[in-house]
Amino acid sequence: MSGDAPARLRVPYVIAHAGEALPQRLRFARRPLGGLRLAYDDPRRGDVVHGVLRARVLNNRRGAPQWRKLNTLRQWRCMEKNLCQVCGLDATDPDTGRIPWITTATAFRDIPDVPNSGYTSAPATCRACIPESLGMCPRLHVSSAVHTVARSEPAAVLADMFTPGPDGRPVHTGEHNVLVGLNEPALLRNALATQLIVQLHDLQPALHLANRS
Repeated sequence: MSGDAPARLRVPYVIAHAGEALPQRLRFARRPLGGLRLAYDDPRRGDVVHGVLRARVLNNRRGAPQWRKLNTLRQWRCMEKNLCQVCGLDATDPDTGRIPWITTATAFRDIPDVPNSGYTSAPATCRACIPESLGMCPRLHVSSAVHTVARSEPAAVLADMFTPGPDGRPVHTGEHNVLVGLNEPALLRNALATQLIVQLHDLQPALHLANRS
């Protein structure tokens, strides 16, 4: 959910806040088996997830909402745990075991030759939050469809890309939101991931959820 939000819209769990931004102090470090990879000046446990350096942010929800930006930690948590992007609770339907998901043209990509599957950077939306999301979020007025999925799994990241400069200092290539697969280690070493992308399995239309009051 993003865009210019009406005043009455509650701030979704996944949205970034102004007080959560952190400077990204980066360098290229020598890998044990040779070569360089992007790292922080002060490495910490948990910096590298799924083989890629993850952007650091705070998780305090302080400051003005940044409606066009997602908090990396909360987006990542939603994607890995199938949490609702609006309320932050488990999105899995307890009756069916399936996960409601709103897909949009900008955040969803079909997988050729894999029926009822696709990649998305948008987290799930629980059944209770779907009507509010569809009614209040301007971005969903442009293009959206409601599905349920059987399961999801991490598949790629959206990332800023860097290249080694003098003395190992990173130089930004000018590329933002580059889709890098988790099976592309050569690219992952030069990437700073800002969002996790998952593959959705067994997508099925769920129009009844869109009309739920």
